[in-house]
Formats: sequence, C-alpha cells, structure tokens
Amino acid sequence: MDQDTTLKAADLLMAVRAGGAKLAGLGAAAPQTEAGAWAVQREVLRRLGGRIGGYKCAAPPGRPHTAAILAASGVVPGPAEWAVPAGEKIGIETEIAFRFARDLPPRATPYSEAEVLDAVEGCFPAIEMVISRYTNPGAMPPWEAMADNVAHAGLVVGADVPGWRDLDLAGLTVRQSCGGAVQVEKVGGNPSGGPFVALLWLANHLPTVGLHIQAGQVVTTGSCTGLLWVESQQQVTGGFQGFGEVVVNLA
Repeated sequence: MDQDTTLKAADLLMAVRAGGAKLAGLGAAAPQTEAGAWAVQREVLRRLGGRIGGYKCAAPPGRPHTAAILAASGVVPGPAEWAVPAGEKIGIETEIAFRFARDLPPRATPYSEAEVLDAVEGCFPAIEMVISRYTNPGAMPPWEAMADNVAHAGLVVGADVPGWRDLDLAGLTVRQSCGGAVQVEKVGGNPSGGPFVALLWLANHLPTVGLHIQAGQVVTTGSCTGLLWVESQQQVTGGFQGFGEVVVNLA
C-alpha cells in the first residue's frame, strides 16, 4: 500500500470521525495487506494527535487474527461517562485486559506465555466502546476493518484484580447488564478460547508490523459477551464473577 493510498484512506475515515456520513467502504483506498491496514491506523492516530495507549486483539482458532491500536486518550478508568453520537447506538463489549510493566521488544525468538505474563503488572475487567466508521461493519474484509481500528472507540477499565494469576480467567462467568436488565450471563466466551491466547499472539505478532508492547500500555483480549448495541441515557455494567466490574453511564 503506497503512501498516497494510505493518506486517502485516512482522509475518508477522518471525515466520518469529524461528523460526516459513514462509508460503504474505502473503495480504491482500501488496504490489501495487513501492513497497509496498520499504516492507515497509524496515520489516523497521527492526525488525531494521539499516542498508542495499547491494543485490542483476538486470535480465534481457524479464523483471521486481528488487532488494533488503542489511542491513549480513549483508555479511561471506570466508572465513566460516555457520550453516544446523536441518533446512534453504541456497541458494548465486556472483556479482560492487561497492563504491562515493561517493554516486550522485538527479538529473534518468540516470547513464551510465561515471559509475556511476567511483564504484566495488572489485570482487570474492561468495557470496550464500539463505533464503526462503516455503514455495515460486519461485512467488511479483514484488512478494511482493521484500517478502522476494528470499530474501536474507547476502553473503560476497572480496578486491578488481586491474585489474578491464580484465577481461571478463561472460565470466569461474565455478566453484562443495561438499564438494570441482564443482557448476557454465561461462563467463558473469550473468542480466542482464553485471554492468554490472544495476549501471547499479539506480543509475538506486533514486531512483524513494526510495533511492540511497551511499558504502561493496555491490551484488551476480545469480547466475552459478543457485541451488544445500546442506546444513550443508559447505565451499562460489565464484569466477571469474582473479578470485579466496570460501569459506564451513556449520555
């Protein structure tokens, strides 16, 4: 993907972020490779004047693995107030996230799960806020979806959970409610089979696209609830039994 095409894709996505109509797609500016998708993400972040606060990722077996940049400005502690764009709904996903104490720089040999987890300083529940810049995000090809940060809008994070290393994070009961009504309650649900699967994949994959996990960054590891769309003027609570919860008040 050449620089001109990257800039054109960023132009289109930034226009939607500025209040323009959503896109059917990026057309001729759509990235045809993963490297091209990351280039668009980084250009959009540059224009927003932001820095990388972390990543979202999922590594489902037998399906394309995906990841996207989280702007540092969009990673906020809960409980939080969140404005829903006028006339729209917002997607809500309850997830398990990690914060890193030190860098995982590129190296010749892959990181083991133990090495990745040893670099983690905190683990906590999180709610990902989802807004796509496309009219039909579910129909987008993988690289085009990645160019739009896989519809990421922000991440509301809960408090660090003591003793998380001793918990079966893949087998926790997740519960999400909206306006006091339970939307989802089930055991497990992580799309990768467990949060460590996605975390390990991301740590070893990022260097192949010129990035790496850095100290202080947050990584969220995929929705355990599925994507649920809700309207404004609601209170959403998401969390896990024995692991804490996060509250978002939608304005």
